Amino acid sequence: MTEPAMSEPMSAVDRAWLDMDDPCNPMVISAIFQLEGPVDAANLQKVMVERLLRYPRFHQRVDRSQGAPRWVTDKNLDFRHHVHVRRLPHGANQRELRKAISAEVSRELDHNRPLWRLLLYPCPSGPVTVLFRAHHALADGIALVTLLIDSTDRGFQRAPEPQTAAVPMIRPGPLGGLIDTLELLNHGLIKLGSLARSRAGRSRLLTQFHEGRDAVAAVRRVLTLPENNPPFLHKPLSGHRGVAWADEIPLEPIRRQAKALGVRVNDLLMTALAGAFNRQLQHTSAELAEEQNLRISVPVNLRSGKGRSLGNHFGLVLLDLPVGVRSPRTRLHLVAQRMTALKESPQARATMLGLAAAGHLPVPLERKLVDRIGAKSVAVVSSLPGPRRHVHIGGARMRNLVFWPPQSGGIGIGLSFFSYAGQLSFGVSTDLARLPNPRGLLEAFRSELEELQRLTPEPEPTTSEPLPDVMG
Repeated sequence: MTEPAMSEPMSAVDRAWLDMDDPCNPMVISAIFQLEGPVDAANLQKVMVERLLRYPRFHQRVDRSQGAPRWVTDKNLDFRHHVHVRRLPHGANQRELRKAISAEVSRELDHNRPLWRLLLYPCPSGPVTVLFRAHHALADGIALVTLLIDSTDRGFQRAPEPQTAAVPMIRPGPLGGLIDTLELLNHGLIKLGSLARSRAGRSRLLTQFHEGRDAVAAVRRVLTLPENNPPFLHKPLSGHRGVAWADEIPLEPIRRQAKALGVRVNDLLMTALAGAFNRQLQHTSAELAEEQNLRISVPVNLRSGKGRSLGNHFGLVLLDLPVGVRSPRTRLHLVAQRMTALKESPQARATMLGLAAAGHLPVPLERKLVDRIGAKSVAVVSSLPGPRRHVHIGGARMRNLVFWPPQSGGIGIGLSFFSYAGQLSFGVSTDLARLPNPRGLLEAFRSELEELQRLTPEPEPTTSEPLPDVMG
């Protein structure tokens, strides 16, 4: 096992997520998975903790004694704080389980301790439910889900030794940042000179210039987008959250229908989500105009590998869901067009740069920038692929996995899709002031998805063929 570093600097993006924490809106990624019994809870705790502690970050807490936050080894790591068994009342049902998990995901993590918790909810007549929570400053959702899969029995045997994401060394003291900036500038000028001496180098410089210009323009476009989401979804946050999930949606029929309709699976899911929001908004607001959109933030992986290094390396794209459009077919066409346009957009890298820039600002200015970006959308919707076959932890088979992304800038609604062993899970986490019935949104999504699966492919346009030349 790699010994955790005694102290290391925090990257600008990780610091941005740390400082976004709010009592009403903790920046914590939460995931549940259920293991089919019989399960020895004590052995499961031991297995999970041993596998988590392979990662140096899970030994570390945040230290601000030198100004900029750093990761330092916690020499007094108290497992009684991080790992708990919560026994529900005898005969507790899914509603009681959702209530217990909702209460836990509403809580902040203690910044004086390593930023993670693991809770087990045994059920005498059903599966053991495990709730895993980790602060976004540790890693993004892609890295944390990869970590969980690497903690399964087979994943643990195959996974390489985990590595913490590398960050540049930062000098302490009032002039540390200035010295680092000058050194980076000097290094950049040396590199610039060597590139400019070759034709390939000059071409690369020109490409980088255009990419940088496009990223700046994308940030500007994001900041100037109109805030025209439904007013009901901009109520102040209450800090009380509700969760719901479905984990048995068959994936293969969705794939077949997407192929038949000439769209992608994500196009179908986002269209069903637009229809679900349409149903919910009809109960809470005035008649929706045909042109009414609802903007969501969609995380995009910017890693080149499989996400095994912790830290944050993702961007966001903003997608307008056409919630005012009543026709499912028309709604699907619009979503597919918008999703295709986003794939060519530099928006994802631009928001990554924006978060990195925010991490270098004083906290009040950082919050202002993040709030401006966050105010553009009303929900975060994340989609991740999981294992195609069932996996095991401590010998017990994992039945499902559902996660909920945090929502920066006071967004208040986090939704997720996760594919696993031929099934699709859909997770809903909402601040109850914004959406008081998360289960209602989930059921509306199911209904909309069923309606989309009944659509028939549009006939190919026919062209009139010339009549045969009977004279020749």
